Amino acid sequence: MKKSLVALAAFSACGLSLAQSSVTLFGVLDLAYENVKTNTGRISGVSPSGNAASRLGFRGVEDLGGGLAATFWLEAAINPASGIGSSGTTTNNQRSDVAAGGLTFNRRATVGLTGAFGEVRLGRDTTPSWQNYLNADPFAAAGVGTLILDYTGSAAANTFVRASNSVGYILPSGLGGVYGQAMYAFGNQASNATINNINTASNGRYVGARLGYKQDALDVAAAYTRTTFAGLTQNLGNGGLAGPGTSGAAAPLAGDMADTSVYGSYNFGVAKVMGIVAQQKLSDVSKLGNAQSTKGWSLGVNAPVGAANVLASVGQVKLGNAKAQKLAVGGVYNLSKRTALYGTLARVSNSGGASMAAGSYGSGALGPVAGAANVNSNSTGIDFGVRVSF
Repeated sequence: MKKSLVALAAFSACGLSLAQSSVTLFGVLDLAYENVKTNTGRISGVSPSGNAASRLGFRGVEDLGGGLAATFWLEAAINPASGIGSSGTTTNNQRSDVAAGGLTFNRRATVGLTGAFGEVRLGRDTTPSWQNYLNADPFAAAGVGTLILDYTGSAAANTFVRASNSVGYILPSGLGGVYGQAMYAFGNQASNATINNINTASNGRYVGARLGYKQDALDVAAAYTRTTFAGLTQNLGNGGLAGPGTSGAAAPLAGDMADTSVYGSYNFGVAKVMGIVAQQKLSDVSKLGNAQSTKGWSLGVNAPVGAANVLASVGQVKLGNAKAQKLAVGGVYNLSKRTALYGTLARVSNSGGASMAAGSYGSGALGPVAGAANVNSNSTGIDFGVRVSF
């Protein structure tokens, strides 16, 4: 009986290995000393993800034959500074993040099918428009150097980077340089859902698309997304601009959020130059009919120098009279293909009532010291760290 069971187990394992083309364990551990100064105070210490988002993931592909393949991807944000999972999961695209602690696959959790038609994915995934922001950032949306537009976008909508309950489609390759992605995400709300007697059945519903062209050194793309919220039922984050997200004050309620962006880059060989212009429009901010648009731009460069990369970016965001500008410079020294040392210095200046800070964008980062004294003041952030990928 024991021999039969062993043989059966061996046969089953063999069958599984034949059916499953590949399963990969991957991840990044990134820790840095971070120091962020605002007019209210200074905070320093060990912070995660100064150069790349710390994560742990599993992905797999099963060949189904005939050019068709099944895929899965599970990716969790982690905070190696303390060994806990990082916050960021949003169940139904509302601002109700699961607190940091247990490991959750909040970065990505998808299943899909790929073939000559392209790829269809279901689950929690990055939004089409986020790729424009990520590609335009020489600091890869990590650490104190992150594009200033990313902070206002995350404050305006919980679907700025990722959306839950999504159905996505990605165009196949081989279209003469044309690429694209579309996504629809459900808010998973009941038909009779209400907040303060306001119907919120559509709250959290997301729709977005991105279309681009890449040929040789040139890469350009445009994206548009919209997240539905009934007026005065969306809880905004704190982005530090006047109006939504004023530092030291409670963030107001709002309605729909629409995000429009155009990205472009060109690789000159000695350096890659990248840029983005974007508008993040919120409806019904604080009162019905009151629309507010954050407009901004960023220009960056990534220059390889031997085993190192020199990084720099400059950007600006405006909301009415409020304006924040950011300058970031840094460098990465690659000790190997998987390990690197890095350092970044960022400076944010505010005027017209803005109060943004040079804190890190990474999940689980220290964050700046907030307060009314930060309005119309400057902020400086630095980080020095090490990144290991596997």
